[in-house]
Amino acid sequence: MADAALLAGQGLRVASRQLGGLTITEKTRGDFVSNADLQAEKVIFDHLMRHFPDYGWLGEETQERASGQDGLRWIVDPLDGTTNFLKGLPHWAVSIALFQGDDPRAALIYDPAKAEMFCAENGKGAYLNGQAITVSEAVPFSAAVVASGVPAGGRTTYLPHCLDDLRQLMPQTAGLRRWGAAALDLAYVAAGRFDAYWERNLGPWDIAAGMLIVREAGGRFTPLWADQDVLSSGSFLASNGALHDAVEAGLNQARL
Repeated sequence: MADAALLAGQGLRVASRQLGGLTITEKTRGDFVSNADLQAEKVIFDHLMRHFPDYGWLGEETQERASGQDGLRWIVDPLDGTTNFLKGLPHWAVSIALFQGDDPRAALIYDPAKAEMFCAENGKGAYLNGQAITVSEAVPFSAAVVASGVPAGGRTTYLPHCLDDLRQLMPQTAGLRRWGAAALDLAYVAAGRFDAYWERNLGPWDIAAGMLIVREAGGRFTPLWADQDVLSSGSFLASNGALHDAVEAGLNQARL
């Protein structure tokens, strides 16, 4: 997994210095893909399938492939934070998770711009560049720094819910961050940089790796709607655990 991420990251770093030469397509309003995304996903796919040819595959940019071995499959986002990448903002990542059925077994989030690799294996803890990490210690809500995603472009189904969240929760916190790369937001919860992070309506590739890394770092990760699988709904709350109930109580949990 690390080798695949490093290979993809190397190509993405080169592409990030040649943004004017990229071919960019708008998949839906405000949601872009470039040939850098596509090439990174091909690099990851080719590398992982060379070593594990019977594993299934779910990538953001390529067709899903069924598992041929014990329900094992890769869930991959080759470039999480594409808009940041295309604007020259150095906050984007490669995300790779290995699932068995609905259970995450191993996960990796690699930030090439900052040379940070977050990883976890089920039951074995979470790590940043080989050093163990844990979520933040308990702090008063008034001292908490939290993250969320604000819907934009063609993904505004839950905009009223988001605005209600902000109205309820922001006065209680020390600040909100909206940095545009869900995988890194989850990694930052695991590393204790954020105290909580929630979002709705993401793709499974956005969150598959981060959910395990948060849990292995001692945090909590729960679906926003208890009766709906988090990979299907893309809606969740991740936290250091201590603030989980308080944040959850302030979230608009109605569904459209």
